[in-house]
Amino acid sequence: MANKVFISHKNTDATLAAKVARRVQINGVQTYLDVIDDALAKDGPDLADLLLQRMSSCDQLIAVVSTATKNSWWVPWEIGVGSEKGFRMASYSESYVSLPSYLEKWPDLHTDADIDLFCKLSQRADAEIERRTRTLQSEDNRMNVRKGEALDFHKALRSELKRQRW
Repeated sequence: MANKVFISHKNTDATLAAKVARRVQINGVQTYLDVIDDALAKDGPDLADLLLQRMSSCDQLIAVVSTATKNSWWVPWEIGVGSEKGFRMASYSESYVSLPSYLEKWPDLHTDADIDLFCKLSQRADAEIERRTRTLQSEDNRMNVRKGEALDFHKALRSELKRQRW
């Protein structure tokens, strides 16, 4: 699986999501960012299938959140899919946004430096996942390693963010 970040966002936050995607790409990490096109104009099961297909090429997720996000059904759905797949995840907002309690599970990013740190620790986690899964035959075992590394990644990112903000 490629080191690729799915940028989850409500369409009203597209400009901010594009800014986040550019910053991730500056760090040498690929992104998937939905743009409004005919394929995404679908809704319901067709859109869900399309998003599942596109998320299958990713292993991380940054949810761009704003006051508009609370009116989105898709952002929470994408977060749930990412969580089930063991993605490394974080939320991003430029200003304080009261987050639903379930988003407190993952670190929150607010600056370019925070995104840079996310990418740095993510690349480190990728190297560790590669090392630990090299000889594993079972996809279940590889998934368990990815999920364990995601937990370690979240703890390390949260700790480093806290240290930097002091």
